[in-house]
Amino acid sequence: MKITPLDIRKQPFRKTLYGLDPDQVNSFLEMVAAEYEALLRSRDEQAMLLKTAEQKLEHYEKIEKVLNETLLTAQKATDEARVKAQKEAELVLKDAQIRAGRYEDDAHDRVRRLDADLVSLKNQRDSFLARFKAMLKTQLELLQTISEDLGSAPRGLRADAEEETMAEVPPQPDISSMDVIGERH
Repeated sequence: MKITPLDIRKQPFRKTLYGLDPDQVNSFLEMVAAEYEALLRSRDEQAMLLKTAEQKLEHYEKIEKVLNETLLTAQKATDEARVKAQKEAELVLKDAQIRAGRYEDDAHDRVRRLDADLVSLKNQRDSFLARFKAMLKTQLELLQTISEDLGSAPRGLRADAEEETMAEVPPQPDISSMDVIGERH
């Protein structure tokens, strides 16, 4: 049974012949009722404060839960982004290595082709020079033969043939001062 301060104040007592002093009993009951009332008020205030604190705690727990979920989601997204970035970096690196390998292979192929072209050009030059020298040697031998033939011909005929031959031949460069590739010293 719940006792209120009013119950304490209104509690009737039986009176006996040698009973208690009713003023003292009433005074004491008033004091107990006032103290009890203060305790009840304090308890009600504490209950209200507790209820408010519990509501706030519940609210903060919800916020904490949301923050934890957000943090986990952010951490998961960060981890996924890091993994994705690492994979992309690896792909970019592999692509760069493949391209570098191709460029290197292309450069090596080009160098080989240029070396082969250079060898071919040197061979062509050497062949041309050999043929040109052979042609010059043949021409010199032919001139020598003609000169010898003119030397055995009568003097007047020889001068006419020499003038005629020299008129037909254009002026020639001095080949005695030229090296193998046709440059003058």
